[in-house]
Parts: sequence; structure tokens; C-alpha cells
Amino acid sequence: MNEFIVDLQNIDSLDKAFLLFRHVLLGSSFDYQNNFYVKHNSLIESTYITENNKFIQSSCKNKGLIHEKEKLKILEKNGSWTKEQEEEYQNHLKKIQDLRISKKKLVIPAQIKQAQQILEQEIKNFSAFFIERDGILGLTVEGFVDSQNYQFYVKNFFFKDEALTQKLFSEEEYEDMTSSEMKTFYDYYFEFQELFNERNLKKITCCPMVLNTLFLSESPTDFFGKPISQLTLNQISLYSNYSYYKNINSSPDFRSPPQELYDNLDKLVDYYDQQYSRISAKNASRKR
Repeated sequence: MNEFIVDLQNIDSLDKAFLLFRHVLLGSSFDYQNNFYVKHNSLIESTYITENNKFIQSSCKNKGLIHEKEKLKILEKNGSWTKEQEEEYQNHLKKIQDLRISKKKLVIPAQIKQAQQILEQEIKNFSAFFIERDGILGLTVEGFVDSQNYQFYVKNFFFKDEALTQKLFSEEEYEDMTSSEMKTFYDYYFEFQELFNERNLKKITCCPMVLNTLFLSESPTDFFGKPISQLTLNQISLYSNYSYYKNINSSPDFRSPPQELYDNLDKLVDYYDQQYSRISAKNASRKR
């Protein structure tokens, strides 16, 4: 995994939280190791991707492409790719997916780095096997949709400048890129998205400086200066978390967090959740 992602994945200080708050405000992040900017996905873009996938799948019929399951049945019949080989492939794929899921649950940078090394070695061990399968399988509906998605992300989410006006690659460079190279950026993007998982966005939002800044606003449109439909998914989630913390803070039963909790953002998030449960229980008992 990129050291940039490893360094920021565990938000263990107010400084890191405030740095990522800046990224959320900008709607992009600068990868100092690779020297490029990564655009955050917006609400409009996420719906476009879903819609575009439907269109691509429909256009596959005109190209005469068939689904992977159908192609595998044909290959099994003619002996090009056996059922045993496919079972072996699926087992390796599941192991890699399980390693990725396990890594997402880790918070300590050293453990994340070790888990990534194990994952990369597993992928390397069976890369030739995966390539062999792809070569025999050829182009399918799923493969074509994937390749179009790779192109979409490389073209629309990687930039040279903070204003996101200069694309990372020229049209000529796009044309020369292989599907495998594009997939590398596609995979990077989804690793990068883990920086802004639900837990991390809660940590960012509950920081005093962030909460105090958000308290000055009346709405997400007021704070970000854009219609909600144009906000990134991270911006929407951040403001949603703010509304949650604001409601807790405004309760007469709210107890301010002990000062020492600000040195441990995980415990601070847990404290707010406990306060919410306690306040909700009190409000429910009053209604009886």
C-alpha cells in the first residue's frame, strides 16, 4: 500500500484529523509520495457511475459479448479451462478478498503495513495464474464493464493540481495505458477511499476545532458554499456527523468529554456514542 495512505489511515492525533478535514473541505487529497491529487467522489458522480454501468452492459449485447458464467461453461466443455482450475481460482480470489477485509479492520500502522505486505505477496504468488485465466477467458461482459470503469476513474479522479483542472495523463498517455495499468490506479482509488471510512469521518468531525468551525454554519450549503447535490460524499457524511454531534451537545443532559479524551479520538467517538445512548434513554423515560 502507498505510504501516504498507511500514514493517514489511522487518525491517532488532532493534527492528522485536521489535515484530513482540509482534504474534505477541498474535495481532494494530495498524495505527496506520488505527487498527484485525488478527487473525492461526488453524489452526482456516484449516481453517474451506476447509470453508466447499465448503459455499458446494454451496449455489450451489440458487441456480441457474453457473461463470464456462460463463457466458463463453454471453456469447460471444450477443455480450455476446467472446473477444478476455476475452483482453484475462486479459492485464491476469496483468500485475497479475506485478507483485504481483515486489513480494513486494523488501526495500528505497523499492522496495516504488515497485512498489506502479506496481501501483495499473495497476489504476486498467483498473478501468473490469474493472467492465464484472463487470457483464456477473453473479453466478457464483466471484463468490458471493468475496463470502462478503470478508464473512467483514471480520467476523472487523478489530477496534477489542487484546483483539479489539469488531468494527470494526457489523451495520448491514456491511449498508451494498458488495462492492467489503469486497474492499478482504480485499485489505488478504493484503497485511498478507506481514509474516509465512517469511523475516520467521525473522528475528524468530533475534533474541537472542526466542531467549532461547523457550529458557525446554518446548513451544509452555507458551510461548503455549494448545493448539496454538488457536494462530495465525504462532505455530506462529515456534515451528517456534525448534525449528530450538535444534537448531543445541545441536550441539557450532555456531559462534556474529559479533556484527556482529546488525546485518543477513538475513545472520544465512543464517549459521544455513549452520551447519545444515555440521553436517548432519558428522553424515552420522560415520555412514559
